[in-house]
Amino acid sequence: MFEFLVQHQFWAAVAAYWVFSAAVSAMPEPDAGAGSGYLWLYRFLHTTAGNITTAFGNRIPGLKILVPVLLMPLVLSTTACAAHYTVHPGAINRTDSAAYDTLLVAKAMIDEARAENQTRPLSPGDKDALNTLIGYYNVAREAWLTYRGAVATNTPPDQYLQQLTRNLADLTLALETLRRKGVKQ
Repeated sequence: MFEFLVQHQFWAAVAAYWVFSAAVSAMPEPDAGAGSGYLWLYRFLHTTAGNITTAFGNRIPGLKILVPVLLMPLVLSTTACAAHYTVHPGAINRTDSAAYDTLLVAKAMIDEARAENQTRPLSPGDKDALNTLIGYYNVAREAWLTYRGAVATNTPPDQYLQQLTRNLADLTLALETLRRKGVKQ
């Protein structure tokens, strides 16, 4: 349960806020004989549970800037669900798995562009971009296989990792270039 909450901090916070808001809404309204302490607590909790920017919007100058600035460290410190990456079965490590993902995306885009070229011929500029992508794909795939071989044989993979990183960066730029040219992804 604790691991689930850690992995889904944002949604756990949303649920906790919802429960808090519901509890505050269930508080009985203070009547004429209520003490000043309960009246203060009632108002304070309702203000806290409500939307602070709506409640104080124009009454506090600079609040529209202050609230996001104060919330930024909290937002940056939470991981949320998107930060989790599942390593592929058979992958040597996360780097190997991420490189494989990049190569899969590039291969899919190459196959799709080739299929599109069969139904609607690509312009010369798009063909050049596709050929560049294919070249970078081949180089990146070879670098990936070399990196895998180095890791599998306990050879220090540092130089191979640097080469793989450069080749994947070039491949990513070629993917983006082809995508910007309007070839389907």
